[in-house]
Amino acid sequence: MRLTLHTDYAFRVLMALARAPGEVKSVDDLAREFSVSKNHLMKVAQNLTAGGFVATVRGRNGGLRLAMPARDINLKAVALHMEPDFNIAGCFGGEPCSFLPHCGLKGVLGQAKLAFLQTLGKHDLASIT
Repeated sequence: MRLTLHTDYAFRVLMALARAPGEVKSVDDLAREFSVSKNHLMKVAQNLTAGGFVATVRGRNGGLRLAMPARDINLKAVALHMEPDFNIAGCFGGEPCSFLPHCGLKGVLGQAKLAFLQTLGKHDLASIT
């Protein structure tokens, strides 16, 4: 199982904000801290804002802050919001298997995906910062 960079960066942004509760951090500062593209991080911040995990603060000293306490931000909820889908193999996209029509791999991978999400669901942002 592999998360997209978008979700990886989302977790990192949330962790950075959780380590400085009440502080406002700019996307510029976060991009420099993580050595990543400001443009990419801006898209991540917009998505986190749309999901209600992050609030934006406007103005000269504006930026991002957590929209709720870190203990109220569930990691599974973040991953489900940030990931476009969790199709971990081609057959999860709804197309029939072109290799083996009666393949048992899809069921096993489905169980693995469920276990992955269940594990994330047991943790909140406060538990990883």
